[in-house]
Amino acid sequence: MAPVVSISGNETILFAPVTGEVVAIEDVPDAAFASKAVGEGVGIRPTGKLVVAPCDGELVKIFNTNHAFALVTDSGAELIVHIGIETVKLGGQGFTRLAQQGSRVKAGDPVLELDLDYLAANAASIISPVVLSNADQFTALESVASGSVEAGKTVLYKFKTK
Repeated sequence: MAPVVSISGNETILFAPVTGEVVAIEDVPDAAFASKAVGEGVGIRPTGKLVVAPCDGELVKIFNTNHAFALVTDSGAELIVHIGIETVKLGGQGFTRLAQQGSRVKAGDPVLELDLDYLAANAASIISPVVLSNADQFTALESVASGSVEAGKTVLYKFKTK
């Protein structure tokens, strides 16, 4: 059974895009993410290799290096899933793209596959921020996850349209 992605007309639920451990956004080892300059959200230290869509929407951008993607929901929420820190420098190594830019996805659909051993050995950090980049257009961003999360199954956070 697919996860429910909306409780009511104005609330969006985001599921963990990767299995791992939740890290507070302020503890992500990158100033732009930790200061919330990129957006509100959380980090995840991945233990699983499959990265899935955190909610229904359109994959508006998958970076050529496959280290990050942007998804826009029907409510206009702009989400960024960024795997690791300084992973753009890896030139795509450690990542396999499983979805195409411009495609519509459902929560839980595979987007990327990770080589965790390679990333752990070569990235500055594997902590992966999951942020709502246009959080100012939404209210009541509520982080509900802590500890271990499972890709496509654990609710990561919720937010409402203004």
